[in-house]
Amino acid sequence: MELTENGEPVTLRLSSSETVAIAEASAFWRKSLKLREEPLRLLPSPAGNYLLSARGVAGFVKIGKLSVEIAPKFINRASRGAGWRSAMWRFLAYGHGIETLSDASGTSADEEGIADVIAELFLGALRGASARGYPLGYSERRFRSPFLRGRLDPRDYKRLLPVTGQLGVMASQLTRDVPTNRLLKWAGNQLELTVEDPGRRQQLRSWAGELPNVQSSWTRRAVVPSARRHHPHLAHAVEIAKMLADDRQVAYESGELTLPGFLWDSENLFERAVRRLFAEAARPLGLSVTKESLPLATTVFSGTIQTTRTTPDITVRRGKHHVLHADAKYKTLGEHPKNIDFYQVLSAGLVSSVRHVALMYPTSDDGISHRAYTPVAEGNPQVVSIAKVGLGSFSTKKGIEMLRSEMQSFLRNCLTQ
Repeated sequence: MELTENGEPVTLRLSSSETVAIAEASAFWRKSLKLREEPLRLLPSPAGNYLLSARGVAGFVKIGKLSVEIAPKFINRASRGAGWRSAMWRFLAYGHGIETLSDASGTSADEEGIADVIAELFLGALRGASARGYPLGYSERRFRSPFLRGRLDPRDYKRLLPVTGQLGVMASQLTRDVPTNRLLKWAGNQLELTVEDPGRRQQLRSWAGELPNVQSSWTRRAVVPSARRHHPHLAHAVEIAKMLADDRQVAYESGELTLPGFLWDSENLFERAVRRLFAEAARPLGLSVTKESLPLATTVFSGTIQTTRTTPDITVRRGKHHVLHADAKYKTLGEHPKNIDFYQVLSAGLVSSVRHVALMYPTSDDGISHRAYTPVAEGNPQVVSIAKVGLGSFSTKKGIEMLRSEMQSFLRNCLTQ
């Protein structure tokens, strides 16, 4: 079933157990992604049916027998045609910082779901990995042996006498059960639960057999080193797995609620993508891009100085000096930005004495278009640029390249205006 983020609801006939499962899934994803509202809304309608809609998220999830695919508000079938999944994949990858795969797409993305598109890319990145090798590491193992290997196991001292010919020992053992392989196997198993194509599901299951003694687990505490240096042939697959693992697992009530599928916070993803565009545009100009907190106002409370702060999404620096602040707003831009949007970016420009600030909005078109406003006040900031970033540019490799080029022109214009 295909939904569009913030779009019209779809009518379903559901059992009481299915409605409970959807409510639990919505609560899980709201907590996992730290959303302000329920991402899946279910309302009763006439004739015993239900209306299901999605708010603020994009991705794919399976709830019982129900497979739900949520297209982003600005990249969907209505705006980009049947190839919207290719654009969505590139947008996801770009926002998550994937370098080499940000311009990639599935070979059959027009007909297949986004889960199958990502699974195809994941399997392609792992092709031949068994022959080239997976990471190895050492883990400590306890076992009984007729020889002293490693050191004696303190837990086994009481069994030293009477002599049995066996010693309890502790020794390091070379193993493939390391964080990188665990993450890969976890991602493969999650995709296996979500893909629609039976052949691809079997491919994922067969690939998991290459790591027979590796746990299929992932936690935020696990540290996965970059594969580019020692295992460059795994770099693409690790990037995809990390993208899938991002904000994926959190404690839910007394335990873990495991749901096949992945949803992304669209607002957060748009902010990431815009920051990356700024960073790529700023680098050739000798500039850097950060996200940093700025002191806005101070007060003395209970004998101590306390500070109120503001944090623009993008801060452009020339060396140690701020030259531009920008905020990414994942909303449809009307005739003019809302006052609250102006206030936020104007306050950042005021405390930094930056001449130029900007507001960035998404659109389903291609490229970047912009216009400028002049604040009616003395001092800085003196210009507020309003730019619309066309997410339709993610439909093709050439479109992404043009978007990068247009962002650099926009930034150059901001700094010289």
